[in-house]
Amino acid sequence: MRTPWAFVRLSRPHFLLGGALMFGFGAAASGAFTVTGYVIGQLMVTAAQVTAHYVNEHADVVPDRTVAHRTLFSGGSGVLVGGELAAAVAHRAALVTSGIAVVAAGLLATRSPMAAALGIVALVVSWAYSAPPLRLLDTGFGELATTAVVAGLVPLIGALSQGASPTATLWWGIALLVPVHMAMMLAFEIPDLASDAAAGKTVLAVRIGRPTTEWLVKGLLAAGGLLAVAGLAAGGIAHAAMLSPGFVTALYLGDAVRTDRYSRITVAAVATLAFAGAGLTISAIL
Repeated sequence: MRTPWAFVRLSRPHFLLGGALMFGFGAAASGAFTVTGYVIGQLMVTAAQVTAHYVNEHADVVPDRTVAHRTLFSGGSGVLVGGELAAAVAHRAALVTSGIAVVAAGLLATRSPMAAALGIVALVVSWAYSAPPLRLLDTGFGELATTAVVAGLVPLIGALSQGASPTATLWWGIALLVPVHMAMMLAFEIPDLASDAAAGKTVLAVRIGRPTTEWLVKGLLAAGGLLAVAGLAAGGIAHAAMLSPGFVTALYLGDAVRTDRYSRITVAAVATLAFAGAGLTISAIL
């Protein structure tokens, strides 16, 4: 049973809930629902997302050996560096899940060619983020590319897969989710700053340093809050109460980034995005 469990950990299923939440918000904001479109679209998104996990684990097996502060959400799964699975397993798994994403995109293209095309873009970024020759994570643009996909393209795919056109609710939600997701990405990099720098892994937080990273996280959360207020005022977001938990965890995260309690930082970052996404989804349904 050890090998199957190691593979589950390599897949990092707790991260897949975020993609499901972003996709679900997009579908809810569309004002339409089709079971077939939802299932195929979610399959495509999940396959692309888990591909990113496998590619990242395979590409970063060497630098991940130096991680000193691994948390549930940062530093990789630890499966490959611990010798529980061979690195080749992650690469082969990425090829399989990429194939699943392509097949799902082909099926989705019969319902929404644009949703299928955006799914392929997401799949390409899943590889390009960690793998050569682009390896976006070392350019300073990897975090932005990932945020654009997860907080931007995935909700849009969720709406288009239902056969609907983007709504004001969708666009306001995406506008709020983008800075919150970017803040989460930077928060995830804080625990690994020293080890990433030592391994020559030049993610954005390494490039700008911790003090600037902390201020940028706070600024992005503030931007998300201002966009939420603007969306409520414009009528694009209907129920302010649904966003309240997200505001609370955002304040908590803003304080947490000043500490070295890394699990606290990463959990608060995930909770902020999750509450924001769930609040937007419930608001769109109501």
